[in-house]
Parts: sequence; structure tokens; C-alpha cells
Amino acid sequence: MLNHRIHLSALVAVAALAASAAAASAAPCAPAGADPVDAVRRMYAAATAGDRARTIAAFTPDGYLFDGGARFTPEGITDLILKVEASGVSPRWTIEGPDSHTACDLAWATWTNRGTFTSAKGAEPRVWLESAVLVWSDGVWKIRFFQSTPVSPAG
Repeated sequence: MLNHRIHLSALVAVAALAASAAAASAAPCAPAGADPVDAVRRMYAAATAGDRARTIAAFTPDGYLFDGGARFTPEGITDLILKVEASGVSPRWTIEGPDSHTACDLAWATWTNRGTFTSAKGAEPRVWLESAVLVWSDGVWKIRFFQSTPVSPAG
């Protein structure tokens, strides 16, 4: 009987340890009020400031995006934005009408992006329909997937 109690106690201890390890590895849910679109706002603010590290940090390590008919890594799109800015064009983006949905540590969002590309020739208005899939990681929303479709004509 004592032998069965020892085995039962050992099984209970192993089960408790396994349950606590599973709970520890589960991703925490985002707190109420944490806006997933803030990750996109951070990304645009960093890109506008020419801050490569902060732009990339808005994405998960495995994040990617589709823009202008091409697939980009966060590093690739950041380098393209910096190249555009170095050519004398200043892109600006404004998120309008965001609609986001959250399920614990996963969110998806859509919005209209109204912006301008300004150069020595003047400001050219641009409009895109955009969406993103985001994950809650290290206390902030991060972009895992981003998609941008230009709307023509802008208006």
C-alpha cells in the first residue's frame, strides 16, 4: 500500500510539474485596451523617422509583408523606405478607420492608409487598403503579416 502511495504521489507531482510548465509556456493574452494597430503606428512612426531598428522591431522575427506586388522581410521594406527617402522623397502615412479584432494573443486589423509622397515636385496623395495579423509578444503587439494594396486613383 505504501508503495502505491509513493507511485501515486510521484505521478501527481509529475502531472503538476507538467501542467505548470505548460501554463508557463502558454502565451499571455494581451490586456484589455491594448490596441493592435499601435504596432502599425509604431512601424510607420519609426519608418518616417528613418529609424531602421525600430521599424524592424515592430515585426515578429518571422514577420513579412506584401507591398507593391512583392514580398518583403521587415529588413527589406525598411531598406526600400530608406532608399526612397535618400532619393529626396518623403513618404507619410496616416491610418484611418482602423477595425481590429483580438483573440487573446492574436489580432487582425484592417484600415485605410491615406498618405503623401512629397518631393521637390510637390506632394502626391496616396491611398492604400491595408491589413495585418499581429501577435502579443513581450508586452506589445507585433506585426507577423502585413498587406498593402494601393487604391487608384488616390482620393
